[in-house]
Amino acid sequence: MTEHAGREPESIQYKEHYPYVTRSLVRLFNEGSLTNVRDVVVEPKYGYVSRIQYNNGTFRVTYGNDLGLNTGAAEDLAKDKGHTKFMLRSIGVACPRGDEFLLPWWADTIRPSQENRGNSDIKTTSEAESYVNQVLGYPVYIKPVSGSKGGDVYRVENDQELNEIIDIYEEKKIKLAVIEEAVLMPDYRVVVLDGELISAYERRPLSVVGNGVDTTENLIGALQESYQLDGRDTLLEPRDPRIIKHLGKRGLGLDYIPSVDERLILTSISNLSAGGTSVDVSDTIASRWVDVAARIANNFNLRLCGVDLACADISSGDADYSVLEVNSTPGLDHYASSGENQKRIVDDLYIRVLNVPPTN
Repeated sequence: MTEHAGREPESIQYKEHYPYVTRSLVRLFNEGSLTNVRDVVVEPKYGYVSRIQYNNGTFRVTYGNDLGLNTGAAEDLAKDKGHTKFMLRSIGVACPRGDEFLLPWWADTIRPSQENRGNSDIKTTSEAESYVNQVLGYPVYIKPVSGSKGGDVYRVENDQELNEIIDIYEEKKIKLAVIEEAVLMPDYRVVVLDGELISAYERRPLSVVGNGVDTTENLIGALQESYQLDGRDTLLEPRDPRIIKHLGKRGLGLDYIPSVDERLILTSISNLSAGGTSVDVSDTIASRWVDVAARIANNFNLRLCGVDLACADISSGDADYSVLEVNSTPGLDHYASSGENQKRIVDDLYIRVLNVPPTN
């Protein structure tokens, strides 16, 4: 536990392994940027939880990337990919076609109670193959309904790959899977606070650039080291099944040596948490997409909201689009590490939120 009352701000210890929100909170407090904050208490072992006391006697709690802005129900809704799609469609927002499927172990667990309540409409992954072939067509994405940071998300090209991933999910005791069509447009994250644009950036998949000497595996290791130096907490695992599969589809392996300046894409997902990179488009995004993100945030009762948007042309309000996901606690550490201007944007956001006492 750390205390600030009666001491200099430096008495709050900054630890590199803390989550980015906690590190930012401690740094900004020690710098004197949080003028309305009287005291900060941080759980010292992991730094995942902090308590902020304001000069007026009120408190705010942060938890991981959660700044304490959104209600629990709104956050739970945004974490559920299936129900998120339902809500998006209900307000007329385009999103990928898809459906939810229970994994066999979970279907067996809940079926008796559901049937006792008169619900026999339980769709399991045994129906997934026919659904994809008859409704969506390959390629499709399969993801856990409640996953985050790109974890266990796969792009699959055929029945065999689909069933392999379903077997992995069953083994991991994942309860529900979402299977949806692949949307072949650039991928963006749009972050809004109280309806106002905070940042917008294109997300690009994890890749390495060859030098004609190092293997792909060694290049991944070097990229991991550079991420650590930049303060990114992304952990790259060269033998991640998604990397192996993606390379294998091109007849390549981790021993492949990319030529000089050859950019080799390693996965089919663009999450920054999975090693992807970002290109800021805050200055070129059309106002329509900010309005769409703000409308989603308002309907989901989210003050702070990250909208994952596939869009053919982010600078045009008339472009084709599809909303992929909604995030109630958008992690901004990877975005902040992409440049000094991006770091300033995130710092300004945190000061704007953390320096203001909660109203309820």
